[in-house]
Amino acid sequence: MTRMVLLLMALSLISILPLLTTALFHVKGSVYCDTCRAGFETNATFYIQGAKVGIECRDRKTMDEVFYMEGVTDSTGTYNIMVEKDHYDHICKCVLVSSPIKSCNTPDPGRNRSSIVLTHYKNGVLNHLHYANSMGYLRDEPLPQCHQLLKYYLSDSDI
Repeated sequence: MTRMVLLLMALSLISILPLLTTALFHVKGSVYCDTCRAGFETNATFYIQGAKVGIECRDRKTMDEVFYMEGVTDSTGTYNIMVEKDHYDHICKCVLVSSPIKSCNTPDPGRNRSSIVLTHYKNGVLNHLHYANSMGYLRDEPLPQCHQLLKYYLSDSDI
């Protein structure tokens, strides 16, 4: 009986071992156009197809770039980038590269990058799917309805 239990435990450990040792990360996030220049997503926001996004990792001590890869958003404004190496001693970020929309191609200074953890080293995270915060571009001129929309969003604030 004890041998059977040990054998079952060993088999289950062997089956999850590849998940623990594989340094493959699926980074997912989205890119939007801030049509109201609000600095956040609103009901007037739309997501950008064909925006280029980069993942950059820098050495923690020297801040030299050690990894860079680009991806493109799909029809829903979502990017999916596969990273094959564990970056446990690196600082990694998703960054905006370019927008295909001429009237919405100025990166929002507060939403133009997103930190991302690309390691399993001593952090307890076993999942290979890592979500980055949404990143956005500012529209050149706010839409006419934005004044009313922002008034609604700020109605409960002290501003």
